[in-house]
Amino acid sequence: MTFWRDQRGNMSILFAAALSLAGVVGAISVDSAALFRESRMVQAAVDLAAITATADPDNAESLVRTVLRDAGFVEDPVVEVGHYGADPAKSPEMRFVRGRGPVNAVRVSYRQTGTLYFGANLMNPPEIAATGTAMVVPEVSFSIGSRLASFNGGLANAVLGTLLGTTVNFSLADYTALADARVETIGFLDGLAGSLGITAGTYDALLTHEVRAGTLVGALAKGVSGPARLALETLSRASAGSPVPLKKLLTLGRYGRMSVNGGGKGLGAQISALEILSAAAALADGQRQVWLGLGGSIPGVAALSLDLAVGEPAGGGGWFGIGPAGTVVRTAQVRLRIDAQIAGNLTLQNALIRLPLWLDLASSEAKVVSATCPNRAEPNGTAEIAVLPGVAILAVGKPSNAEMRDFGTPLPLAPVRILDATLLQVSASGHLSIAQTSPVPLAFSSADIGVARLKMAKVTTPVTSLAQGLVSGLNFDISILGLGLSLPSVINTALKTVVAPLGPPLDAILNSVLTTLGLGIGEADVRVYGVRCATPVLVG
Repeated sequence: MTFWRDQRGNMSILFAAALSLAGVVGAISVDSAALFRESRMVQAAVDLAAITATADPDNAESLVRTVLRDAGFVEDPVVEVGHYGADPAKSPEMRFVRGRGPVNAVRVSYRQTGTLYFGANLMNPPEIAATGTAMVVPEVSFSIGSRLASFNGGLANAVLGTLLGTTVNFSLADYTALADARVETIGFLDGLAGSLGITAGTYDALLTHEVRAGTLVGALAKGVSGPARLALETLSRASAGSPVPLKKLLTLGRYGRMSVNGGGKGLGAQISALEILSAAAALADGQRQVWLGLGGSIPGVAALSLDLAVGEPAGGGGWFGIGPAGTVVRTAQVRLRIDAQIAGNLTLQNALIRLPLWLDLASSEAKVVSATCPNRAEPNGTAEIAVLPGVAILAVGKPSNAEMRDFGTPLPLAPVRILDATLLQVSASGHLSIAQTSPVPLAFSSADIGVARLKMAKVTTPVTSLAQGLVSGLNFDISILGLGLSLPSVINTALKTVVAPLGPPLDAILNSVLTTLGLGIGEADVRVYGVRCATPVLVG
């Protein structure tokens, strides 16, 4: 009884018990911390292995093993190659599909037995498992509006010269040399930055500037050689030229955040010098209006004049872009006003017929739908582009200068007086429209991308002669003011006979003017220059 009542040394007993408990807690804490650290190291190694393997899926297995063994992990991993779709409607674990193409992701799974320093005699070591999934986002460099097949030298010079605010005297040989000369996109921008005295900042900051056409052409000349360089240098010295908004010319995506002169060359975008020049002309000075007098150049036509107004691409977007699926590039909007004067025949009292027409061509757009990364079988990758050719309307009418420049308002459709003689008055009406409501898919193979092959998206309704179709289908409202004239049916036939020959040459003129700007009626031209998969990212 005395022993139980004795309280001496009780603190020693409590201390010993607490010390034993602290030792147990300490051992558990050390083992837990060690297991947590080991788990983090395994996960980090697995993530690194997945990222490394994604850059080269063909050798994923060997790359993963190398990375893990270099990190000190010797167990065999499970390596799966497949497709990862970032679909928010699916749970994260369902977004990766093993073996499915196009291959853009690698999933690595790894297991090993954890290490216990104090508890090994009391319990079995737990298993440490880690899974890492990495994917690459293919980025496509592409352009819309690159029609370089043929040029009417004089007409092209007039259009380019007026839009650029200078004098252009290129020969057909000059145009051919410019079409063949290739310019590296980032190198061109670095040269442009040097011309502007910009030595720091990002490409996105550079693209916020407007530069004079002369400065842009001078920078373009530095990236080419031979006859193309000589032609561009001559043009750059001719005049300062009109301002060109660079952000409407190029869209660089995430590459825009790179530093100017930071060694970002080699994005796989060797663009024709003529493509850049034509696109810059279409974008120069906002909504510049061009008048071209072509009188006497068309047999049977007394006089012909053409007014051209060019607006910015609808909804923004550059003519050239680099980016993942969803990236959009657009052409410029164009309006043409045509005034043709034709001598009437005896049935029409030899009166002068004035036929005014207008063409409204909306922006065409191209959008990256999907792409696959370069691999052993397809060294340049592949891409699918959805193209929507711009809506085109050709109609009888004479819009004002203000209406021509107001691209937000449709041009008027109304009958127009085309003949006003003493005893005879004739009004004409008519219009043709071309529209593509659903995008046209264009598939670019690795071989297509390797040579920057041009592909054309056309509206589903074939369009071969828009002007000829309109002219042949004109409606005439005939007013006979006196006796002795032919019947309205005879006058109607005479009108069609006189006006019909105007169709084919008008089509040729429209195509020549639009070709200079890289555009087409009911068509859109697209090139893909390269697919990059340089930056894998972890997705799980």
